[in-house]
Amino acid sequence: MKNFIIRALSGIVFGVLVIGATLFSPITFAVIFGLIMCITLYEYQNITMGKWCYKGNCFSRTMSMLAAITLFVSSFVVLKYNLDPAIFIVNVIPLIGLFVLNLYVKGYNVREEGKTNGYELIAHSLYGYMYVAVPFSLMNVAAFHSAEYNGFFILGMIIILWCTDVGAYLFGSLLGQRFNNKLFPSISPKKSWVGFFGGVFCAVGVGILLCHINFLYLNVEQGAVFSLIIAIFGVFGDLVESQLKRNYGVKDSGTIMPGHGGMLDRFDGALIGFPMAILYLLKKYEFCGIIIKILIKIMKNLQKKPFFKVK
Repeated sequence: MKNFIIRALSGIVFGVLVIGATLFSPITFAVIFGLIMCITLYEYQNITMGKWCYKGNCFSRTMSMLAAITLFVSSFVVLKYNLDPAIFIVNVIPLIGLFVLNLYVKGYNVREEGKTNGYELIAHSLYGYMYVAVPFSLMNVAAFHSAEYNGFFILGMIIILWCTDVGAYLFGSLLGQRFNNKLFPSISPKKSWVGFFGGVFCAVGVGILLCHINFLYLNVEQGAVFSLIIAIFGVFGDLVESQLKRNYGVKDSGTIMPGHGGMLDRFDGALIGFPMAILYLLKKYEFCGIIIKILIKIMKNLQKKPFFKVK
């Protein structure tokens, strides 16, 4: 009971913080979500690179964090103040610095058994940059997609993602054992196909509702597809983080949210679900056409080279 209360209180506090940050002003959105991005990247670095800050580890982590902050801030400034996109060139500086200055970190430029190699640190740094910083920076695109800042739209995306998790948990808990059909047992044994479809159903339903009350500023058809993309790819985001934690033997990404884990645990679905939804937002129905063409091409290839042959 005590753990439930702690989990509920931390969830409420975090929910109020997110709602206030998105709706109060674009500056509060940038500050709070920029901070969440940094915490999420920090947790990823702790998992993959270790908590101790030693020589090359500390340097690589610092440069990766600097690159992430530069990308988030530059994307926000360009979109909010309608500046020349050429300003994005500044993002190259910390990335180049990550490679060049690594040459001067003694003891990490030669591969030795039992020691972390400098290029492994660079690989972890770049992966963290793409995995965390790019999706969070793309949230600025969603926030300013209608030329002016729209906090309701960002909040709507987060609500859809969280409803996916809630729906998956409820359907999985109620019906998962009855059907006993696991989604990815080797990565996340508790996830089931019933929970997956339940989460998608809840997400699409909530997305349509948000469109009806002008929360998303999309028509019903667009809102349904938009929600569907967040739900489906959000599950992939969850599985990717589960595989990451399982690979490194970690249960939770952090302890910043009692009862919930870390920020990476809360936003794992957003790291893949939001970029795909934003791609649809920019292309709308063209996105669906591209996906359909890809699926048709795959099916044609399967007809030529099937996965198995029937004797």
